Formats: sequence, C-alpha cells, structure tokens
Amino acid sequence: MNMDGQIRVKTDARYKELYNNMKNSFVVGDFHELFFVCACIGYRRKKRKKIARGDDRFWSRTITPSEWGCYYAMLLEDNNYDFSIIMEDKKVLGVIEEYANSGMEILIDDFLDNYLLPGSKEKEPQLDPTCSKTLPKDFLFYILEQSEVGS
Repeated sequence: MNMDGQIRVKTDARYKELYNNMKNSFVVGDFHELFFVCACIGYRRKKRKKIARGDDRFWSRTITPSEWGCYYAMLLEDNNYDFSIIMEDKKVLGVIEEYANSGMEILIDDFLDNYLLPGSKEKEPQLDPTCSKTLPKDFLFYILEQSEVGS
C-alpha cells in the first residue's frame, strides 16, 4: 500500500486501439483515466473478468493518489476490510485490471457501441472518426448518469 509507481498496468490487447482512440479523440487525457472509469464501472456492477491477452498499457506512476485510494477502498470493501489484501500493490492492480476489463465491456455495450466502426466490436473495437465529434461531451454525460444510478 505504497502507491508503487513501477508496475506496468495491463489491459486486454483487444482494447489497445480503443484506448488510443479515446485518448486521441480527447475523450480522456491519459490511459489511466479511462482505466479508472472502467474499473469503477466494473466494480459498481460487481463484475470482474480475467484478461485474456494482457498488454502493458501504462505505468502505475501515472495513477493519481485519489485513484489509488479508490482502488484500495474497492478491495477493502470486497474483503471485509482485511488490510492484508492491500499490502502488495501488484496484487491490488491485478484485481483492478479485472474490474477494468469487465468495465470496458460494459462501457462498450452500454455506451460506445454507436461510436464504433461497424464490425470492429467483436475483434478489436475502434472508434468511428465520423461519429466521435460529440463523444467527449456525451462521455461526460454518460459518466454523470452512471454516478447518479442508485444514488
């Protein structure tokens, strides 16, 4: 639990282009931000999915202290506040990677589907550049809606 900055954070390789597209379309500023949103979505729905083909996406040193705090809190709540579960950051991020992987699937199904190139969803989802003009604003609205669900 020291916010280790030397860990390579993985996402599923099939989402590599989508991460790049979301960053290049200014939907997110950096990969850790999209990863955080996906982890929160997966956690909120209580869904984790192992990564089939891991691909190093970013260094853990880009994760903000607030994001680390949320990751620790997620694991603590999942494990009846057993602090031993958050002692090793690599293990913490391993679980969070599974939440983020599931969260990306949910994000695609619930929101991004209409912004993807036709036929790309099943293999390697990619944004359709012709549909992404309003995506940053629409994405913020989606996040706001998600934060209000169940509150």
